[in-house]
Amino acid sequence: MRRSELRGYGVEGMPTPGGYGRLAARALIMGAFAAIVAGGVAPAHAASRTFKLSAESKDVPVGAGLKFRAWTYDGEVPGPVLRARQGDMVHIHLTNRTTEAHGIEVQAAQIAPKHFVGDPMKPVDYTFPAEVPGVFSYHCAANPILQHIALGMYGMMIVEPKDGWPDGPAQDVELVQSEIYGLPDAQHLIISNQSKVVAAQPDFVLFNGDINKYDLDHPIQIKVGKLVRVFFLNAGPSLTAAFHVSGVIFSTVYQGGNPADARHGLTTVEVPPGAGAVFEFRVTEPGDYQFTDSSRAHEYKGAMGIFRAVP
Repeated sequence: MRRSELRGYGVEGMPTPGGYGRLAARALIMGAFAAIVAGGVAPAHAASRTFKLSAESKDVPVGAGLKFRAWTYDGEVPGPVLRARQGDMVHIHLTNRTTEAHGIEVQAAQIAPKHFVGDPMKPVDYTFPAEVPGVFSYHCAANPILQHIALGMYGMMIVEPKDGWPDGPAQDVELVQSEIYGLPDAQHLIISNQSKVVAAQPDFVLFNGDINKYDLDHPIQIKVGKLVRVFFLNAGPSLTAAFHVSGVIFSTVYQGGNPADARHGLTTVEVPPGAGAVFEFRVTEPGDYQFTDSSRAHEYKGAMGIFRAVP
């Protein structure tokens, strides 16, 4: 994660005798105004987080020996996970390396949407305060947005609570659920089928961009008795996810990933497209615990994986 210094704002001018109090007040007002223009007022302790991404066209591997002709952030589907802490000032810089118009909307940003969209001739560049903790989507904001997300332009941003998670340290797991629309050709390349995209009829439903990425030979290892915290994003673009772990009752679920919206004792929770959640649980004995989208047709299309608990 890269850091950069926040640009300072000052007030020029020479003080007049007896005018230091007025000048100081004016400096405070002007400094506050400049921070608002940049995207919000940063607390004195705020860190500065800079994320530099690039929009690229690329054939990306999606497992099972297949590739997908995608539009990407940094050549990856999903894009890299962005992490900040509540109160940080976040700077987003997107360079477009394609000939199509692209942008980036980070849903943690509470600023005018005009900042999110760019064109092939100039980068997208904006700053905002990460005021609300949670799990947020970021995705391309160029029209048609449905097509850009379906082609791979999405990722997860996590804004950690400023005082930490209420249940303390845990093993973190990041899962992004998404959809691919199209079947492979003779060269094992999937080219997105626009008719299926519009009809919301995907051929594959994936975790972290791969078909059967976390199968019996490649499980996610967890520890018996240790708290597991799953940061979950349903990137969509169109299906609702119903996240479930077999043999587990979630001790806490934070809807949207926000500790202010806690629910307890649940086995399956729906997450709409473009939304996130945090799921916490412990297991009490070793073994394999399957995680799925319990909309079983989605599971059949690839939305399943394994947690392997070890002593």
